[in-house]
Amino acid sequence: MELLGLHMEIWVVLVAYFCTMLGLGWWSKRRINSQEGYLLGNRQFGVGMMVMHSFGAGTHPGAPAGVMSKTVTGGASGIWVSWMWMFGTPFYWLIAPLIRRMRYLTMADYFQNRFSRAAAVLYIVIATAGMTVLLASVLLATTRTVQGIMGKSTAGLQGDIWFFGILTAMTVVFVIYSYWGGIVAAIRTDMIQGLMIIALSIVAIPAALQRPEVAGLDGIIETLKAQQTAKANYLSLFDPAGFNWLTVLLLCINAPLSMIAYPHLMSVCAAGRTEWEGRVGFTYGNILKRVCTIGWSLLGLCWLTYLINSNTRINPETAETAFGDSIRLFLAWPVLQGVMLACILAAAMSSGDAVQVTVGGLFSQNIFRTFFDPGASEKKLLRVTRMAGLAIALTSFFVAIIARRSIVKTILDYFNILSLVGISVAMGLVWRRMNTVGVFCSTLAAACAFIPTRFIFGCPRSVTVGTSIAAGLLGGIVGSLLTKPPKREQIERFFKRIYVPIGQEDKFDLPLDEVVPPSKRWLTAGGLFIVKPSSQSAVGFWITLAICLACVGAMWALLNL
Repeated sequence: MELLGLHMEIWVVLVAYFCTMLGLGWWSKRRINSQEGYLLGNRQFGVGMMVMHSFGAGTHPGAPAGVMSKTVTGGASGIWVSWMWMFGTPFYWLIAPLIRRMRYLTMADYFQNRFSRAAAVLYIVIATAGMTVLLASVLLATTRTVQGIMGKSTAGLQGDIWFFGILTAMTVVFVIYSYWGGIVAAIRTDMIQGLMIIALSIVAIPAALQRPEVAGLDGIIETLKAQQTAKANYLSLFDPAGFNWLTVLLLCINAPLSMIAYPHLMSVCAAGRTEWEGRVGFTYGNILKRVCTIGWSLLGLCWLTYLINSNTRINPETAETAFGDSIRLFLAWPVLQGVMLACILAAAMSSGDAVQVTVGGLFSQNIFRTFFDPGASEKKLLRVTRMAGLAIALTSFFVAIIARRSIVKTILDYFNILSLVGISVAMGLVWRRMNTVGVFCSTLAAACAFIPTRFIFGCPRSVTVGTSIAAGLLGGIVGSLLTKPPKREQIERFFKRIYVPIGQEDKFDLPLDEVVPPSKRWLTAGGLFIVKPSSQSAVGFWITLAICLACVGAMWALLNL
């Protein structure tokens, strides 16, 4: 028996899932009575919850759907749609303690205290644009995947009706429970949804490999080798027409610059009980995503092999729904399809709630409180946070409609948009001379490089990324050096803040030279302020880098069996 194209068993699974998520949101609402509670959960979470929060907040259907979409058209190199973050991951181990030690509620607080109110407003504008596109990509990828699972066409009036219906239903659910419970609801549901995303990454692969059109790993390799030409190699990790080695290298350099500008960076690094929970959660939640990406890529290769051997025409429309189409075909049991559908919705909602909560916090904390009502009560700020988050979610809903023709391009756009201001975040952390004018010049220069190369001239992605980074760095340096340096006491206060561990606040009264003596400084030439890493930082960095290299090595070995 079917209802709206789905078997009743699938509906039972979905109803149970949605009721559970809404129940958690309502339950979490009871304990939210302050801004810190809504935005950071009163910093109460342990390692397990923080790992799953980081994993869930950073993993959404755009990742598997984007990987599979690009894999169908370009082969194994499609893995870099998600792995473009890969070699930025070791730096997360170094970044997390600094973010926790800022002791702020939002990333805009960083701009306001390190630079000025004007810089904070600029950050909010850019970050909101980037996160709106991010959330739009989440909604878009989820809707296309659900359409594929339901077997509903993406073309014509009927396809549009299903697109709008699915998009609306999913948006309503995550908006409601995020509105109720804030980051507490997000982190609690991320624990469940993180486990479901892991299941999503592996459950369809055994069934796919057993299909006669796929015939296991040997069948995949044999089929794709037969399709190899001088211009296309489906088994290569690098694609000359898309993810070539230079593009991948620049994307990996760009990754920490984008990540450090994320509004929800504060929650994934600072909602834990101590620095350790934030550091482990942020780093290994993302490592878990890198591992899961191997599963998404393998499923994409299975689907590509199936399409080739079943003589199915491959086009952009086929690629957009590849994830959902493969689940519908490879998982014949309705209950399993329902579980997978719930997993996909879980992935969307775990990212969507983080965006809604943290971007709402930017407006209430750094716009409303700063410029309109400095004496606002906690209750009033909570109301503004919730309403601003609702507005962002609705805006993303309409952006998803506008951008509904390409998942991969939408993902790459928000990645680049956030790096425009991420360059300033990084420069402010390591260069004492960086000032407000430098922030504006850096962001403007990066935007002036990004917009024409991406939207006017249609340059290769490597050109867009490379010129944006170079322009942003140059703009920040020139703008800062040509204008008045920041006040010495402001700079010393900030650097003491990020280098004094939590619980040792009595050191704030000491001079910076005592808090961070010259013997502990690694690089100070030209106004730089880079401190020697602790043994924990150094060992953790190299271990994380080794894991990243092992993931790439494992994928390479899989493709060369």
